[in-house]
Amino acid sequence: MGQITLGIVLSILSALLFTGMDAFVKVLDNLGTGELTFLRGVIGLAFIPLVLRKEKGPLFSGKDHWLLHARGFFGGLGICSFFFALKGMTLGDAQILGQLTGFFLCILSPIFLKTKVSKDFIPAIVGIILGTAIVMQVWNFNTFNAYAWGAVACSFFSACAYTCIGKLNENGGHAGTEIVFYFQMYSILCGGALMIFDFTIPQGIDWVFLVGLSFCAIFAQMSLTWGCLYISPLLVSFLQYTAILFHIIVGWMFWGEVLTIYSWIGGAFIVLGSGMLLWKSRKA
Repeated sequence: MGQITLGIVLSILSALLFTGMDAFVKVLDNLGTGELTFLRGVIGLAFIPLVLRKEKGPLFSGKDHWLLHARGFFGGLGICSFFFALKGMTLGDAQILGQLTGFFLCILSPIFLKTKVSKDFIPAIVGIILGTAIVMQVWNFNTFNAYAWGAVACSFFSACAYTCIGKLNENGGHAGTEIVFYFQMYSILCGGALMIFDFTIPQGIDWVFLVGLSFCAIFAQMSLTWGCLYISPLLVSFLQYTAILFHIIVGWMFWGEVLTIYSWIGGAFIVLGSGMLLWKSRKA
């Protein structure tokens, strides 16, 4: 298999694995958001040794401690926010709003990274904002709710985490496993803090689903990281949009979820606007 083909396969695999993770969250609706985040982090640590066998770099580099902690902290908040959103949204709608990460990156990158935002980005940004308002149906209180804001918050926290990763890449010397390890640790801390308010002991098959959730989560992250080794991160970003299709299909197959016309229209604005941002960023 050629490197380009391998990179494409790994990128689409990561989108599929992220879909699997979110589907397991839906199945485990009886467990609280904090509990799911906590157990995901704990069980995910068990897979770290398997990942280390793929990577040759050390688990701990001994540098950029505050950046690693910041990446883990924002990542933990992001996963908590998205798991909360899935409690009250369809898989498709939650994933569509999750694509706002690119929008927030355009705001954060010029501040913290060596990038600039061109005036050419303005139409794309306006399109994304319009698409978000349509998906959230800001004129309808029943749809414009805390769950929708949870998905938006996830995008913001994810952008913060990716900004930290960008800074770590600029500095160099960090293996992907090290970054994932800090993410797992802060998932445990953030989830543990929320778990105080809502805890249910998992029963029987719940443990199987939790292992599946954790497996999908950590290998989705690593597949995404490995994909960037073989093809352009720009192409990887575009391929991640396949996750929207996967979420819609899984939501329809297992829960009978059907997207509204507002989700389709708003989602199109968000995807096209995000794609335009990625393309113009690449050209810049």
